[in-house]
Amino acid sequence: MVPAGAVGIRWRSMDWTTPVSTLIGALVGVGSTLLSESVRARRDRGNQSHQLRRQLYARYLEALTSTDSDLQLLAVREGVPVAEADLRAAWRGHSLLALHYEVGLVAPPPVTGAADTAYRALRAARNALGAAGSATGGSGTPDGHPGPAGPQDVRGGYIDALAALRAAMRADVGDGRG
Repeated sequence: MVPAGAVGIRWRSMDWTTPVSTLIGALVGVGSTLLSESVRARRDRGNQSHQLRRQLYARYLEALTSTDSDLQLLAVREGVPVAEADLRAAWRGHSLLALHYEVGLVAPPPVTGAADTAYRALRAARNALGAAGSATGGSGTPDGHPGPAGPQDVRGGYIDALAALRAAMRADVGDGRG
């Protein structure tokens, strides 16, 4: 009951279902858009990472094989043992060490391990080219024991390490054949 002279306020009951359902629909729409963009961005980052590794692996393999080719060319042209300065120049000519470090930063452990093994095997082959025959004339030690492994013996280890590296890289980024 309203007292005499008082102005009565009458509340109208409002139908809240329309604004609430509109608000819920907007939230669902914005949420689904954000979720789909997040999934797409994650997929794009994965694809970019995959492409980065694939390109890095190709550059690293190129540096390894180019360095090996330069070392072999030196051995043919200069004869064994090869002068230390020539070996160092061939070794530094293809940014092999920088790419080796980059692979170590980007690649998963199986590839990093195989890359390190190949790098060390090529370095051993380089060292064998510089040391071959220098102390003993290439026929062993003066007391008849075999000398250090010759360049071709050490290079075989590099070839095996390179094959293992390629297999590890293919396992990481796919073989590109399909």
